[in-house]
Amino acid sequence: MPTPRKLEYFEDQLKTSFIGREVLEVIRQHAKEVMYLVNKNRPTMVCWQRNYGPGFIKSIVDSGFEEDVEFVREVKGVTLETLILNMAEVLQDNGTLELKITIGQYAYRVLRMARESRSLMEIIEKINSTELLHHR
Repeated sequence: MPTPRKLEYFEDQLKTSFIGREVLEVIRQHAKEVMYLVNKNRPTMVCWQRNYGPGFIKSIVDSGFEEDVEFVREVKGVTLETLILNMAEVLQDNGTLELKITIGQYAYRVLRMARESRSLMEIIEKINSTELLHHR
């Protein structure tokens, strides 16, 4: 039976480890602000759309539900790494001090995970089995 495609599924997966719970807390701390910036702040909206954020997110989410599904690394000439770097920059330019600090702490790790992983399922497994993201 296929897994229902809901964000709660990923939360349940991350809750199984200390590091996963830490990642969830960081996401929860900043999710509303990031969503606001992506939807209401012009520079952030433009960056998100020009770098095909919606296409990457769909691919990443899809790769979290099925064993052999990999996320795309490029959409219309824009790489996933470019999206991550450009969004980190625009969010730091337009976000609160707390968001800027968090991006500074985690951007490299997120970029490294994206480079070294094939799917969201694999990223969650790595988070739950290592201390990679520990010590903010």
